[in-house]
Amino acid sequence: MNLFMQAPRLILASRSPRRRSLLASLGVAFTVQSAEIDETPLKQEAPLAYVQRVALGKARAVAALNPGAVVLAADTPVIIGRRILQSPTTPDEALMMLKLQSNRRVQVPTAVVVIDAAGKERTALVPTWLKLKALTEAEIQAYLASGHWQGTSGGLKGELIEAWFTKMYGSRSGYLGLPLYETAKLLKAAGVAVAPFNPVSEEAGV
Repeated sequence: MNLFMQAPRLILASRSPRRRSLLASLGVAFTVQSAEIDETPLKQEAPLAYVQRVALGKARAVAALNPGAVVLAADTPVIIGRRILQSPTTPDEALMMLKLQSNRRVQVPTAVVVIDAAGKERTALVPTWLKLKALTEAEIQAYLASGHWQGTSGGLKGELIEAWFTKMYGSRSGYLGLPLYETAKLLKAAGVAVAPFNPVSEEAGV
């Protein structure tokens, strides 16, 4: 055994600040390289099949450009019935998504994919759901004016609006974009050392 063998380089295939912060909380060193893939749902594609396909597509796209690296990718859409809500691009789209989720139970699953240095793919699908209270017009308009709807699935930034959750099941870190328990298991299996304990300050946003 080569005691001086270097640990594999880890790449996070995401430009999400929340995913970066969550991954950093595991005490691992990594770089960031976003994956540019088509995230349009396929015709008749089931939502859970969609989230797994997109996460796998992101991981494969970045792994193809970085042979010998470990690549981590994830996808966390909001699902209502068979409807998939990704990030709104306009205030009107965000308004529609907020009203759609108001007083509703919504699924927020996260698919996590890790491709190791040898090209082996490991995946996890982590289910999470939550129930939002009935949002008032004043709450919706104040939130839209804040701009926090940008760049987040369904338009809701979970760490800022937990006072609106009446119920939640599953992984809070999963809802925020990267379920830490499952991610740590996948990384360890791929040969990435995860810190046994890594306290994170409130300023880190986790």
